[in-house]
Amino acid sequence: MSDLHVSYCLTGALDEGAISAALNQLSPEERARHARFRFARDRRDFAVAHALLRRALSARFQLPPHDWTFVSGTHGKPRLDANLAARTHLSFNLAHTDGLVACIVTHDADVGIDVEAIDRNTDALELARHYFSPSEIADLEQSAPDTRQVRFIEIWTLKEAFVKAVGDGLSCPLDTFGFVFDGPASLRFRATDAVESASWCFALFAPSDRHRLAVAVRDPSRSARPHLERFEGVTGPREIVTSRALRSSW
Repeated sequence: MSDLHVSYCLTGALDEGAISAALNQLSPEERARHARFRFARDRRDFAVAHALLRRALSARFQLPPHDWTFVSGTHGKPRLDANLAARTHLSFNLAHTDGLVACIVTHDADVGIDVEAIDRNTDALELARHYFSPSEIADLEQSAPDTRQVRFIEIWTLKEAFVKAVGDGLSCPLDTFGFVFDGPASLRFRATDAVESASWCFALFAPSDRHRLAVAVRDPSRSARPHLERFEGVTGPREIVTSRALRSSW
């Protein structure tokens, strides 16, 4: 498989012109979904995320951003329609949260991406006890109170990236797999199926001081590597990011 292209855009400082430019690239169906969001920040992030995906796909295959068409899988995971999938062999996933949008694009592989803000107001231990594996719960219980929230968000982001890569939605219980942080930058994945566990690779990034970004890929050869690129809006310049992952299982 080819390398993993991870594109992201920080949206908090985007002006109305940049948001309008993103909205103009969306399909009628995407615009209808955009209009249903109640809050302006959610409409902003939805528009920029979907426009960013179109630009990232066009960077990997010679097709204008407007011409990409998508369908939903069994559990709602978006994918290219059958004709484009056969022509391009591209796989993708996208994510957005308050102030950050991102997508991942590669060839012929199961991939997932998730982004979260580390300043979310959550009861980390209470949520972990409902959704995390026993080892992850123990890890959080042993964490210092001032670092527990960030650790919870990092684990949650990795879990969401994996669930999105698998494409099973809520039918994939979050407590049946887990992540182990046992070194300064190490990351280990544990699941009930040892062979399946060995097929997956993960990486965790900090694209801003208040965000985390996680990617998951099914790559038995472990040959692919994530490459980050930051966009200034969806029509602005693109910058290759050379910062290393906070944690990686490669």
